Amino acid sequence: MSIKINKKIKLIFQGLMLLNLNYCLAQNAEHKFINYNKNTIQYFDTNDIKTFCKSWKESRNKKVVILHLGDSHLQNENFPNKCRNISQSILGDGGIGLIQPFSIVHTYDASFYNSTHTGIWDYSKSYMIPPKLTLGVRGMTAITKDENSTFRILFKDTLSKANSILTLFCGNTDSSFVPDIFNDSIKANLLTLNGDFRVYQLTKNLRSISLKLSKANPKQNNFILYGMALSNNNNSGCIWHNAGVGACQYKSVLFETKYDDEAAYLNPDLVIIDFGTNDFLYKNKVPIDLEYQIDSVIDKVRNTSPMATILLTSAQDMIYKKRNITASKQFSKLIKVIAVKKHCAFWDWYSIAGGAKTMRFWIANQLAMKDGIHLKAKGSEIKAELLVNALKSMVYSTENRTNAFENLIDSTEKTHKEKTIVSKKKKRKKRTK
Repeated sequence: MSIKINKKIKLIFQGLMLLNLNYCLAQNAEHKFINYNKNTIQYFDTNDIKTFCKSWKESRNKKVVILHLGDSHLQNENFPNKCRNISQSILGDGGIGLIQPFSIVHTYDASFYNSTHTGIWDYSKSYMIPPKLTLGVRGMTAITKDENSTFRILFKDTLSKANSILTLFCGNTDSSFVPDIFNDSIKANLLTLNGDFRVYQLTKNLRSISLKLSKANPKQNNFILYGMALSNNNNSGCIWHNAGVGACQYKSVLFETKYDDEAAYLNPDLVIIDFGTNDFLYKNKVPIDLEYQIDSVIDKVRNTSPMATILLTSAQDMIYKKRNITASKQFSKLIKVIAVKKHCAFWDWYSIAGGAKTMRFWIANQLAMKDGIHLKAKGSEIKAELLVNALKSMVYSTENRTNAFENLIDSTEKTHKEKTIVSKKKKRKKRTK
């Protein structure tokens, strides 16, 4: 009996030592301007995060599904793909998730694949409000009226065997051309056809996916694509769906008519709502109606995925046209208030990344672009590591947490104010001498 107790004590001691080591490493990290000690997921009630925590712990028997909504910080895949790789190294490979032939919507490609097309495609993206085409969860729709139109996605590396199923979100009416999918040069088998969802079986270890159209009768005169997703039939691992669209605002989600059906099909355990930059950047002011818009987006997400955990994020300190964007701080405060009110979790990226006037340090350290808004690949990797670590810590620390929302923003502000008061007192004393 005493031997078993001693072993338990030893394991607890080793765990504490490991936690202490991680803390020390964070304190002595390369980038002093990053607040590693603030890298936590904040929440008001453990019920607000229970779905994701349960899913994470049961990842061997249930796939962990993450849907990441956002803007240009996501679209190029630097940040989401790093999150995907790290989480899959912990939980197992559940597939890439949402992909997009960006060529047909005339925008830049992802970091780990590119796309080409033939024929004329009209398109709409969710930053175009109101959209001229119906949008889905991916926020990008393309349509062609040419039966000879094609597209091809070429991955930079061979895909893992976990990407064996391709779902096309597309129009399936009497007027729709019939899409044929090829992985490399092999025609994929159509497994199921249900409404706007066409599901194909792919061969393992593929490098490319291409689409060709066929016309079976005179009524068929168009093909419309709302999005695509790679997955598998295994009920394990993690899948991280990236639905980022450059230049998007929060309200963009409200114009995605097919969001409900497609998000329900993806069935996420965690929905990360990661907008903000385009809502306040250009005027350096948080709009009066932004809170209402964010509330509406949360309601839409929750109505579609009522059991999912919702995670809100703040936006990093930024520089625009050589001017520091002070509204980032105000936006962070607003998101925290909304998170408490709407029972969402909150990742305060603004404070974690350093807070006010720290974007210059990110640029100086080659972590952010000179535009003062976007991160470089290395900066995105750091951000991804912090987010996944915060999620992992949240999962395994819920038992020790009280139902009180951590007050990191307010305590930080108080510290700064106290420092200012002290420095002023010192100056006054010097003058009196």
